[in-house]
Amino acid sequence: MRAFDADIVVVVESWREHDGRGVLDELTADGYQIETYELATLTVSGFRPRYEKPGEGRLEIAICSRFPILSTRTLPIGRVGGDPYGARSALLCTIDIEGREVDVVAVNTSSLLWKFGPVRHLRALKPLLPTRERTAIVAGDCNLWGPPVVAILSGWRRSVLGRTYPAHRPHSQIDHVLVRDDIEILSGEVLAATPSDHRPVRSRLRLMPASRPGGTPGVG
Repeated sequence: MRAFDADIVVVVESWREHDGRGVLDELTADGYQIETYELATLTVSGFRPRYEKPGEGRLEIAICSRFPILSTRTLPIGRVGGDPYGARSALLCTIDIEGREVDVVAVNTSSLLWKFGPVRHLRALKPLLPTRERTAIVAGDCNLWGPPVVAILSGWRRSVLGRTYPAHRPHSQIDHVLVRDDIEILSGEVLAATPSDHRPVRSRLRLMPASRPGGTPGVG
């Protein structure tokens, strides 16, 4: 993650040991503030066989930011039958980027395509997303290809185009970073494989000038 050279990093499947140690904790020494939401509690012996110590751990969604995080809340997107993670929520952090509030939403939808899990979760997320008056970014594992994602989340644009899954030989893009018209997309790319089964994506974005009342452009 240090090699990504990103000011904001969304991690949709992070891990916290049963004793409270999180795999992202050491990033605080690099100037990151980290906010998390517990996606599920998993038995280490069943789900993480390479971990030596028995017990339980937590699967988390995390947002890591070099900019100050002003507030954090969850957006409940419901449960899909058969999903072992139960009822899910997205994580929303409001971040101060040089005096401007930007809402960053991290989401990890169900992978149960045959039960329309990704579609159901994205439809539930749509009315909960920040309004157009807010500058916002949505990022995460949507478990769904780009065209249907932006069809469900109308008004949002993909900032990265490229195959992300599976990491060893990707054939599909199911990981996305979405923005609206108040953010300029400078570049978007799929990065080299990591130990994850998904390839990471990186977007370089620029905030467009904010509008003052009456339509006069301001400094963003």
